[in-house]
Amino acid sequence: MLKESGKNGENGNNESGLLLDSDIFIDVLRGFRPARDFVQNLIKSEQNVFFSAITETELLAGSECDDAKKKDNALHLLFPFKKIIVENRIAQMAGDIRRTYSLQVPDAIIAASALLTQSTLISRNAKDFGKVKELKMMQPY
Repeated sequence: MLKESGKNGENGNNESGLLLDSDIFIDVLRGFRPARDFVQNLIKSEQNVFFSAITETELLAGSECDDAKKKDNALHLLFPFKKIIVENRIAQMAGDIRRTYSLQVPDAIIAASALLTQSTLISRNAKDFGKVKELKMMQPY
């Protein structure tokens, strides 16, 4: 079963829903209103909404997180959603995706996470994720 943000979890086989790419969370943190509205609507919805642990890493790696309040805001933004831990199946599939489609490793991990949870990836990065033919993807705004 997948667990809430901030808790360790195992990845389930029968989960499906939406997986948010890091760029959506970054847009929210930068105050982009369409992103904020989109995420707020997802929180209110009954859908399974996921993010990859690599997204948490990408958000916390930003220099803005030197400020404790901004770091806390980033973690709070993730909390309503289910975190997908990067476990062996995801790591192996991400390696194949990286090699086959020449994606950056974080994007390959996110794509593998979406595929293994049978989720639709929500991202503005159609250029890169569009290369992965097996991946269901939508642009949010």
